[in-house]
Amino acid sequence: PMLAVRRLALCAALTSGGGGLVSARVTPSRSLASALNLRGGQLQACFFDFDGTLAQSEDTHRQTFSELLGFELTPDYWNAKCVGNSPRSILEKHLAPERLAAGETVDGLLQRRTSLFEEHIEAGKLEATRGAQRIVAELRARGVPCAVVSSGERSYIVKALRAMGLLDMFQAIVSGDDPDCSLPGRHKPSPYMYLRGCEALGVSDPSQCIAFEDSLAGIKSAQAAGIPVVAMLTAVTDGIVPDPTDASPHAAALGRTSPVAPVAALVADFDAVPRALLA
Repeated sequence: PMLAVRRLALCAALTSGGGGLVSARVTPSRSLASALNLRGGQLQACFFDFDGTLAQSEDTHRQTFSELLGFELTPDYWNAKCVGNSPRSILEKHLAPERLAAGETVDGLLQRRTSLFEEHIEAGKLEATRGAQRIVAELRARGVPCAVVSSGERSYIVKALRAMGLLDMFQAIVSGDDPDCSLPGRHKPSPYMYLRGCEALGVSDPSQCIAFEDSLAGIKSAQAAGIPVVAMLTAVTDGIVPDPTDASPHAAALGRTSPVAPVAALVADFDAVPRALLA
């Protein structure tokens, strides 16, 4: 589709400088003004990452992976090396060969891991991020279409959204185990999953959307697809709200070839999202 071609071309142009997100602080008013200027039109859609964004699920994921791997992935290590990656890539990177029993496969372990996580959902242990239900309800009441774009597995995302009372509020779910998304090079930080989300919602201009993300890979993915991002405040994202229009020496050092796009805001939860962004 022409939309995908245009956005993939944008991704190539953005990544040609070889850079990435860097640490920098800008004032909320500056980043908000930049984002509003960037959008400049009517909001067409909103996209939500799931783990760490809609739901405070990262530590549960960390614990279930630690159980399968046979050693603890510490919170600091999880935040630095695992957040934003697909379950398969996490398992393949850390799994010792001797952990696989005779006849056992990585696919089988992934199913066990998903079952462990779903047990937490069924036990009511999954916590929604504050304001998640409110902001999605506000958007849907105004007719703004919403989609989940997540590297996680569809089965637990659907169960979790149902438990949170949000399943019927989303028009589409793009998940990491969708057949097309699971192909090499299509997970975040590639823009592919967000481009699929745009196609699913009939978005004609990704710059007139907002993506909510909590990981570096997710932020890069949405930005590469041309979508402005609201970053959720986590140990990973604290202080990474770079704005290329910022006049600070740090921002100036990024250089003309920096692939960093403006980030709309850095917020602790959905109640803190500036509603002017969603106009």
